Amino acid sequence: MFKNLHGSFPAIHIVTLFFFLFSPVLSSASAARTIGEGDMALPFQEKSSELTGQASYEYILGAEAEISGNWEEALAHYTKALTLDPASPYLRTQTGSMLIKLGKLQEAAVTLEGVVQDNPDYVPALMLIGELYNAQKRIPEAIGIYERVLKTAPDKDEALLFLGVLNASLGETGKARELLDSLLKKQPENIMALYYSGLISLGTEELKAAEERFRQIVELNPAFDAAYLNLGIIAESQNDLKAAEEYYKKTLEINPHSLQARERLSQMYIKEKSYGKALRELEGISREVPSNVEIHKRLAVLAMQEKEFDKAIAEFRLVIEARPDDIQSRYFLAVILGELKRYDEAIGELKKVVTADPKNMSAFLNLALIYGRLDRHHDAVKVYEEVLSFEKETPEIYLYLGNEYMDLKDYANAEETLRKGLSLFPKNDEMYFEMAVVYEKTGRFNDMVSALRKVLELNPRHADALNYLGYSFAEKGINLPEALSLVQKALELRPDSGYIMDSLGWIQFRMGNLDEALRTMQKAMTLLKDDPTLWEHLGDLYEAMGNRADALEAWSEALKLQEKEPGLKERVEEKIRRQDATAP
Repeated sequence: MFKNLHGSFPAIHIVTLFFFLFSPVLSSASAARTIGEGDMALPFQEKSSELTGQASYEYILGAEAEISGNWEEALAHYTKALTLDPASPYLRTQTGSMLIKLGKLQEAAVTLEGVVQDNPDYVPALMLIGELYNAQKRIPEAIGIYERVLKTAPDKDEALLFLGVLNASLGETGKARELLDSLLKKQPENIMALYYSGLISLGTEELKAAEERFRQIVELNPAFDAAYLNLGIIAESQNDLKAAEEYYKKTLEINPHSLQARERLSQMYIKEKSYGKALRELEGISREVPSNVEIHKRLAVLAMQEKEFDKAIAEFRLVIEARPDDIQSRYFLAVILGELKRYDEAIGELKKVVTADPKNMSAFLNLALIYGRLDRHHDAVKVYEEVLSFEKETPEIYLYLGNEYMDLKDYANAEETLRKGLSLFPKNDEMYFEMAVVYEKTGRFNDMVSALRKVLELNPRHADALNYLGYSFAEKGINLPEALSLVQKALELRPDSGYIMDSLGWIQFRMGNLDEALRTMQKAMTLLKDDPTLWEHLGDLYEAMGNRADALEAWSEALKLQEKEPGLKERVEEKIRRQDATAP
């Protein structure tokens, strides 16, 4: 049989996953707090000079407050001590250090620069100024400070380390490597020098050298999580994904808060299409940085991919609440709501999308699809016509619109729409196929045959056209050998199609091969049990074979299933009446 599938075109769902790198941005205050606390940091531990008695007392109170984390109180005590001993470079430097911790970077700079103006070779203040300039992205000035430190104190290895790192940040990898190598000659087990040397090699794609450095680090310090992270990056770049995964997991075992490790794992799982695992890692990032909108968006997309629709909806709503103009998120939310048959909500979201973006074809098409599912075909027609007002170069639009007109039984407009499409796309086989359906509906058999032959001229492997034409010949009782050949070709292309199998059985029946037809139809029945036309055909075959009881049973099944098959009810009831009239 030919099953008319018009109106079943899928919506164009743009479910390309949108994945964005997560890069937290520090405020000036939080950046300040990293001075003296990060990988490059070394706490200020110079011994104080002799202080006056009262100044010493205030200094001790300030130090106790600093240790307790009461920085405002500590600053107050250091400031008071400084009023008692204003010439002390140590107290002035401590005050500058505390201003940095409180995020008062400009005041800190003024204080520390005053120290070195009065004490040009005072290394503790110079070191803090270097770190301060680095935090403020004043890299060339920071380099100048550390070079100044090394002239005053050539054995100040921290300055040598920082100088190497800062040169690397400016792309001066040769000079940076030279500085770090000189430090490693003095201190072969200096972990930070090994680490930054490894990073430089990694940046210049000298993977073997980088791997050697990071392996040295984990031998010296098995708890250095950043080394494992970079070993994972190297393994991943060499496509050793199993090793990369183990390194990233080791990083997280040491440091469960490593956002980079979770990020790398999630990206790797996405490439492997292990979306569930990627989802779990992004959830870990979301717990660490719940305010990061991009992470919520990526979570939503992955949850959508994994069909965890409730989670996807919740995440997309969080994104939209934070960014009402995020059209992509609103569109994806609408797609999910449509999948869940929450059509009113989906329509509401899609209308917002097309209002914000009047040429968003995907949103329009999904809106039209939902209207079609709700039998709101007039609304669907309006949507497709709106799309055609700005997009005339997409053949599917003419097909969809033509199908909507057919659902409305407006065959004249369906034909007109398809003709417009064919004028633009004269080699579109699907458009000729749909035109054949229009011709069938309007009783133009010869035009239908011509349209189907055109389809097969353009695409000889069009299984639906082969089946449609063959079945149509069988229904008319004409060209039966050709009909058999056409349907056999269709069945080769789709061996599991119950519809095509039924067509074959029907042609065999028409050709008088009843036993063969019965075997074919019984096989079709295993593939397609709930189609009324198949039951009708089976009843007709049983009648021809003289099996009245089975014929009546088959026709009765057809009547139970006949709701959407126009004319079938009347035909089958007439056959049953005829059998009753001739019953002995």
